Amino acid sequence: MDNIFFNLAPYIIMFIVFCIQYKIFMTPADFQKEKALFVQYIAEHYVADKTYRENHKSLQEQVTQIHQDVSEVKTLLISIVNNQHNSRN
Repeated sequence: MDNIFFNLAPYIIMFIVFCIQYKIFMTPADFQKEKALFVQYIAEHYVADKTYRENHKSLQEQVTQIHQDVSEVKTLLISIVNNQHNSRN
């Protein structure tokens, strides 16, 4: 049993040093600090789902209205062109 421990001891020490060096584990205070930073980052860079859905619906309605207006303008232009073409003949 002692022989196994002595064979694995360098690896165990290397693992512990690695965890300490790269800060794999954090204290509760560090966790609270990181959590606050994460929440702040999310609030600054993302929107709430409800806000997104409301804005998306509004945008879809605006695009539909623009499409209808463009169709009306297209129809009007076609009728003007047809009237001018018919008056020339």
